Amino acid sequence: MNVKMIKVERKLDDFFRVDKAYLQYEKFNGDFSETVFRFNLDRNEAAAVLIYLEDKDRLLLIKQFRYADYVKGRGGWIEEIVAGVMEENETPLQCARRETIEETGYEIDRFEHIASAYSTPGITTELMHLFLGIARSDDLKHQGGGLDEEHEDIQILEISREEALERLRSKRIRDAKTILALQYFLLNHPSSAK
Repeated sequence: MNVKMIKVERKLDDFFRVDKAYLQYEKFNGDFSETVFRFNLDRNEAAAVLIYLEDKDRLLLIKQFRYADYVKGRGGWIEEIVAGVMEENETPLQCARRETIEETGYEIDRFEHIASAYSTPGITTELMHLFLGIARSDDLKHQGGGLDEEHEDIQILEISREEALERLRSKRIRDAKTILALQYFLLNHPSSAK
């Protein structure tokens, strides 16, 4: 399948970059589409971590204010897993470690890659690398809670498997990466660690 790029206009060049692309794409019947335009939020890749405390058989979530949730009238504070955007020359695993320390204070060495997936491929280039971080209580080495210079105010939540399952069943979790990570964990790590 082919794409003919006509032109790309940068509409915003700030923390996010927004492009308006004019293009034609090859349709399944072999013809090319009319010229269409698509907006794209150009963003770096990101990493996200569901932390599992194996000595307690507990999971860590974080709670913080999210404007997108607030503006939709849903309160603004949501429960999610640790996540952040990759810095230049940073690998997904390096980003996962850094964000875990910043947001929760845990230094984790054991990570299990869950998946790499686009968060919303219809509008953004952001590819999210999901991890399970396997830790113990004594891996808590720093304060956590986020970075003041990034205006983060993060509450750390420690929950059981049963509480995680109930949050999924009741649709309390409104963050896609968190839903995916919790489902992965509950399907692939069904028994309690000793």
